[in-house]
Amino acid sequence: MEGEWILTQQKSYSGYVMAHFIGEQPDGEQVYFAYSEDGLHWKDLNGGLPVLRSGLGEKGARDPFLVRDPKAAKFYLIATDLRIASGKGWATAVQAGSRDMIVWESADLVNWSSPWAVTLAVPGAGCLWAPEAVFDEASGDFLVFWASATQEQHETERKHKIYSARTKDFRSFTPAEKYIERDNHIIDTTILLHNGVCFRYSKDETTKNIRVEQGASLDKDAFVPLFAPVLEELTGVEGPEIFKFNDREEWCLIVDRFATGKGYLPLVTTDLASGEFRVLDDEEFDMGKSKKRHGGVLPITRDECSRLLAAFGDGHQVLPGQFADPDLAKFGDRYYLYPTTDGFTKWSGTQFHVFSSADLKLWRDEGIILDLATDDVPWAVGSAWAPCIAARNGKYYYYFCGKRPDGKSAIGAAVSESPVGPFRAEPQPLITMELLERLAITMGQAIDPSIFVEEDGSVYLLFGNSHAAIVRLNEDMVSIAEETMRNLEGLFDFREAVTVLKRGGLYHFTWSCDDTGSEDYHINYGTAEELYGPVAYRYPVLVKNKAKDMLGTGHHSIFQEPGTDKYWIAYHRFVTPLTRFAEGKGFHREVCIDPLDFGPDGLMAPVKL
Repeated sequence: MEGEWILTQQKSYSGYVMAHFIGEQPDGEQVYFAYSEDGLHWKDLNGGLPVLRSGLGEKGARDPFLVRDPKAAKFYLIATDLRIASGKGWATAVQAGSRDMIVWESADLVNWSSPWAVTLAVPGAGCLWAPEAVFDEASGDFLVFWASATQEQHETERKHKIYSARTKDFRSFTPAEKYIERDNHIIDTTILLHNGVCFRYSKDETTKNIRVEQGASLDKDAFVPLFAPVLEELTGVEGPEIFKFNDREEWCLIVDRFATGKGYLPLVTTDLASGEFRVLDDEEFDMGKSKKRHGGVLPITRDECSRLLAAFGDGHQVLPGQFADPDLAKFGDRYYLYPTTDGFTKWSGTQFHVFSSADLKLWRDEGIILDLATDDVPWAVGSAWAPCIAARNGKYYYYFCGKRPDGKSAIGAAVSESPVGPFRAEPQPLITMELLERLAITMGQAIDPSIFVEEDGSVYLLFGNSHAAIVRLNEDMVSIAEETMRNLEGLFDFREAVTVLKRGGLYHFTWSCDDTGSEDYHINYGTAEELYGPVAYRYPVLVKNKAKDMLGTGHHSIFQEPGTDKYWIAYHRFVTPLTRFAEGKGFHREVCIDPLDFGPDGLMAPVKL
């Protein structure tokens, strides 16, 4: 079972979490988290506030480092017991600082134990700085290492060296021993294991740059210097951290530019043994709004990404990764999201996923339910867009967009006995442009279906691009009553994605406006006394919030909690941070959910972002 856990984790990393501190300001020397999906563009978690605080020892936690325990399926966070903001100064921190390491433990990266302190530094050491750990598969335990300023009998002053100890539980340790000593002072060591080779990166505290070594094992005598010319020339840096990108054979080394106060700078390499690194240009990365100081980066799974977003996210985004056009529903005691899989040039994705949740916050990917690039959908070849879901007579009906071999979009239907599939697609599409032309329905593309269930139980399909239309579904839910199809009138500035709900005797229509690639993409609102309209336009109900980097907010669904007057709106926005994609933001989007309210006048209130 333990081996299965290790294998699963290694194969399914889809994001990264960074633990770090932010500086010597009053609250800066505590543990902060940041999240990234590509390892280069980061967003601060927990509203930019500390996730963990230490009230032990010096009452600070610098240089936090996250490590995964592959045997116990848990995580440890270790940190330096130091708080410069207390006023003791650097001389005291070096000569008479804490010899303790601060430790937290968690099973899920969200719920953490109370911290405990472990005295690891040798007697007489002036400090214990920047502890890190690496799991040694050969011995089945962790090698923990840190910097201490010590003065041995033959030395005339203290010198920084790297010490180490071993542990299996971060409570009991072997005695500390010297791990790295050089002629110069050395601090801030980090280690990466790759294909049986160990790479060590350390700060030369005398020359203020990063030195590299490689070895065949973690043994202290197994390492030899590795020349890295770019790192030799890059001075005024410390806190090196290195990690592999999840999706390619490339590694990222980040170094803290302490001398200029600029925070972390990424460098990349495709060959660790070469020692060659490329410094990234400013436009190639975004470390987030806070200045990130010495910390650690941990690759994480999609489920772990979801947990972090649910616990520490911005309160809007609910799914990690790139998804759009979400349809939100509830069946039984679970909620379900049916989105477009995004991130493909010109919306060329082929797969549909479904996600489920017990609380609208923590979402689980239930897998792929249809793939238009396979025989799942005989009539379609790609462009899997904008699905929606309905339940009737113990079955689940899934409506989706796809393109035929002739390049024309159509709306199809699929059926399942479960909300998570497997779904069986009908052999022919439900709505085609040829059908619309025959019925004299004005339409740009046959896309963007949504479902409305009338009080008498009849079910309607709304859809459209450039013009909106509505039609009643037959009892079988996979065919339409053609004579009931009409264009909808009065949808001001309509572009696509029309939905309707009934409340207080009125039909409340919402629809998306502008282009999905525009930051001004938004949702308009109107009402009608009859389902077929005409619709009286009211006002925009969801618009961008540029101050919060929420742009391109649109293509939505509205969900009413059964038996209540509580509503939610699920929609997408451009991927954040906005710097991640300089172009093509319209097919790089992420899913959000927010409350939707009605005012005393019975009308839908604009969503507050």
